[in-house]
Amino acid sequence: MSRRSLLAGLAAAPAVACTSSPPEAPPDPDVALRAAAVAREVDLISLYDALPPSPVHAALRAEHVEHLRALGGVLPSVRPPRPDPQPVPAERAAAAGHAADALRASRELAGVLASLAASEASHPVALA
Repeated sequence: MSRRSLLAGLAAAPAVACTSSPPEAPPDPDVALRAAAVAREVDLISLYDALPPSPVHAALRAEHVEHLRALGGVLPSVRPPRPDPQPVPAERAAAAGHAADALRASRELAGVLASLAASEASHPVALA
């Protein structure tokens, strides 16, 4: 191969590379993890709305509203009613869900989810 042919081939290579489309970025896994965390918090808020009013229930509900805000979620105007509210198992399930999702989340979201998991894990003690 002549030097002229080699240089002509190299000059054409960037033009070929520029015409191909870049690969699509994979979907951000945090989007689904954040949505699941928001759903857990909305579910817990609905649970406390279904319980008889008490200072403890009001305080825990307020914490869940703050959790929802930390996740960037908003409280929907219509929430499905909870037929048989069981706060202790629901709090434990939410804590486990947040903790499991923290292991797969970005560093930023993992910190939020870990904090929420710790908070949910403490709620059954307040309910005892």
